[in-house]
Amino acid sequence: MSLQQRDRFIQQIFTTVAPHVDLLSRGFSFGCDRYWRKKAVSLSGIREGDAVLDVCTGTGELALLLQQKVGARGSVVGADFCENMLAQARKKTGAQISNLTYIFSDAKELPFKENTFDAVTVAFGMRNIPDTRLALNEIKRVLKPGGTFICLELTRPQAPWFFALYRWYVFRVMPFIGNLVVKEAAPYLYLPRSIEAFFPPSEFKQVIAGCGLSPVTVDSLTLGVATIYRAVKYG
Repeated sequence: MSLQQRDRFIQQIFTTVAPHVDLLSRGFSFGCDRYWRKKAVSLSGIREGDAVLDVCTGTGELALLLQQKVGARGSVVGADFCENMLAQARKKTGAQISNLTYIFSDAKELPFKENTFDAVTVAFGMRNIPDTRLALNEIKRVLKPGGTFICLELTRPQAPWFFALYRWYVFRVMPFIGNLVVKEAAPYLYLPRSIEAFFPPSEFKQVIAGCGLSPVTVDSLTLGVATIYRAVKYG
């Protein structure tokens, strides 16, 4: 499958799950997804008045937390390449929040000038971008010098005693329930495979640094089921 074909496949996956993704994410993670996002924001160093870009914003869960963090003097832009996900985000946000906007955009070709944002965030999205390095280079381009990149991603736990249970859950239980709710098997068959196929934390740390974002800090959450990466653009 080419990078373009994989892009279209992933876009279709999220088009299908958009109406159900918040409920399923909360249920499958036993509510930990909320904690993970709040932890990412708390570790981000984002301050009141900052301009923030949330890439792969999905239904806007992280963007809403960021909007509260930057306050009325700051701004948040949520970008995603799936219109159905953006529709859910706009419905959730409503018209009363003036410093949060959503745009349709591919993470590999962001429609912003260089040095635009104080921070760029992405939650559960990097593994869904076929050309990871191209997206990271775009993120670096739109970050201001000294700006921060924060990535929250699902990862494989390393503890042997936990890994067998985890694998049974994500490869058996989640696809079964997902198929019942979404009436489509592909999305929750894709999810665990995408986690397994993505860089483990030690390698992704090097990929981020190789794209000119450093130093990279790595924080493992919930026995390694999720990981937060933080890096800075210098120069």
